[in-house]
Amino acid sequence: MTLSRREFLLHSSVLTGATLLAGRRAWAVEDTADVIVVGAGLSGLQAAWTLEQKGFKVLVLEGRDRVGGRVFTFGNVHGVPEAGGNIIYGDYRRLMAVATRVAVPLEDQVPRLSKHSKFTLVLDGKPMSRSEWVDSPRNPFPPALREMMPWQYVPLVTSQENPLTSTDGWYEAKNAPFDVSMRDFLRKQGATDPMIELAYDTIPTYGVNAKDISALMMAYVSAFTAAQKSAKPVMLQARGGNQNIPVAMAAQLRQPVRFNQTVKAIETTDAGVSVRTADGARYTARAVVCAVPFTTLRRINLRPDLEGVQERAVKSLPYQPIHQVALQVSRPFWEDDDLEPSMWTDSIGRVSAIYHEAKDDQVSSFLVSAFGPGARHLDRLGKEGAARYVVAQIEQMRPAAKGALQVIGQHSWEQDPFAGGAWAYFNPGTVTKFLPAMFQPRGRLHFCGEHTSVSARGMEGAIESGERAAGAVAQQLV
Repeated sequence: MTLSRREFLLHSSVLTGATLLAGRRAWAVEDTADVIVVGAGLSGLQAAWTLEQKGFKVLVLEGRDRVGGRVFTFGNVHGVPEAGGNIIYGDYRRLMAVATRVAVPLEDQVPRLSKHSKFTLVLDGKPMSRSEWVDSPRNPFPPALREMMPWQYVPLVTSQENPLTSTDGWYEAKNAPFDVSMRDFLRKQGATDPMIELAYDTIPTYGVNAKDISALMMAYVSAFTAAQKSAKPVMLQARGGNQNIPVAMAAQLRQPVRFNQTVKAIETTDAGVSVRTADGARYTARAVVCAVPFTTLRRINLRPDLEGVQERAVKSLPYQPIHQVALQVSRPFWEDDDLEPSMWTDSIGRVSAIYHEAKDDQVSSFLVSAFGPGARHLDRLGKEGAARYVVAQIEQMRPAAKGALQVIGQHSWEQDPFAGGAWAYFNPGTVTKFLPAMFQPRGRLHFCGEHTSVSARGMEGAIESGERAAGAVAQQLV
């Protein structure tokens, strides 16, 4: 069945509302379970469902008033752009199986995206054509690379000089020599500081700059993405928005998700666990699965506390600053200035045209994604100030856009109290130290989430980690 955008929103709100009501009715008598799952993102929902299938009674506690975690669709914007959890690659077998299980159709975006893959380069507030870029004084690349656009350099070099021959065991100690900064890696490949500053630091999708991110992690990202694309060259999204997947996953659980339950303390003993929330509720179980980012876990009082490398990882693992603004567009201003609608800029990050209309050439909306320092600059402006700034910057760069843009959706992942950033990343020298300890259980306390995945990334990694944690819990409780 094909759902219109309006039908999808109605369907989602009905499911969420029904779950809220059902959860409230059950609280008085359902405060004890075999397993408590903290967090109703993809990993937590998959862990809960897997444990239910094994016969365990499971309670899912969620601090927000919605499911999905960092899967979040701007459902009120034309084209339903994704603020988190964007693409389902061709070998995301776990996530595809989940989508089939919950009857959420997936649609291939490659035919549409391949027609609209070009970006307008904008530096110092001025659009620049490819021919202008070749001779521009801002172009830091050597003669052989001067035709390369800034966003093409790092992916090319990383894939060509990738030290990983396989993604298996990529985080193990044997790869510690590659766990250096991305800046050091690029310098070794012949990149100058101006090249690195433009090609990486302008829009740092991992870390806040090239000094901040592990080259080993970037090598893994490159190898994993290449393997996904070679397995099956598709880029899927759920019909009506990827958030439709966790909404449907939650609806399949036997016990409704309990919303607005911010966990403040978890105490574990040899006999079981006790979980307390901000509103004074107390839950008990035989085991607990923490399916929240480490930024959230840091605010939970764990008794006994974690120790050693695992404790250091939880307290220091960074998460990507991203501030996103969804814009409705009233007229095709790009037809007036004869430039590509999408932009790669040194002021507000990446401006992506969203094409989800019946006609592949019709722009539904725009999604502005600012990363690293750019995201933090928007955060400092406040929500309304950031919205005004983004529109003003686009109108300055593209005068034809004046009066054509309206901010409809907005989200800062670093300021989100239940996220503290988008995806997790590793500082140089921490992959081989932290990751092997991050997913290890601590007695009856278990961990999952994309940050603890070892063989997949993104939404697939979240599902993988949920299944792993559920297996460890089931083995412990038998």
